[in-house]
Amino acid sequence: MKIRINGNFIRLRLSQSEVDKFATAGQVGDAINFGDRSLTYQLANTPKLDQVSVDFDGTNITVQIPQSTAKNWTNTDLVGFENADQSHVRILVEKDFQCLHKRPGEDESDNFPNPQA
Repeated sequence: MKIRINGNFIRLRLSQSEVDKFATAGQVGDAINFGDRSLTYQLANTPKLDQVSVDFDGTNITVQIPQSTAKNWTNTDLVGFENADQSHVRILVEKDFQCLHKRPGEDESDNFPNPQA
């Protein structure tokens, strides 16, 4: 899973296997390690929610999505979704596509086929 943070904007991009894992387990995550500390980030299916939201506890970023959004995203060709209330943090979650121009040393074999290829 890739995370991009730019100001008050968080973007998560998930590979095919990560979307599959999310569909079955209800959550998927990753981490970046800074020696003895790390920043973790995850996408979680939260049945009682009615909108996409984000929580940060000081070490973990959790993007929470309603169950209906999770089912629609994992079971259809829907590329992504975002939160309706973007007044504090804008959230965008997408399926990660293979790049049209290959970059040396980057493995995109688990990414979704690019529809423009």
